[in-house]
Amino acid sequence: MKKIQPIRMCIACRSRHPQNTLIRVKHMCNEVVVFDGQGRSFYLCLDCVKNEKKVKGLVKRFKQDAERFVKLLTELALKVSPCEKSHLN
Repeated sequence: MKKIQPIRMCIACRSRHPQNTLIRVKHMCNEVVVFDGQGRSFYLCLDCVKNEKKVKGLVKRFKQDAERFVKLLTELALKVSPCEKSHLN
């Protein structure tokens, strides 16, 4: 019997994807950081991470340093395995 994957929603574009294909981060102490298993978090899809307009909106929304935020998102996007990226298509 196949196990059903949890579906989560990207906060930037409101699209729904399998949980393992999304980037999970949290907002803590006025900084967006990698989710460490504690507290509330949110998900971003890889399409939104690559979209400059969406990233600019997120920087403004969370009042972040744009350069640091983009660096964090690109590092996290590289950690999503290639087989998980194929689910987005």
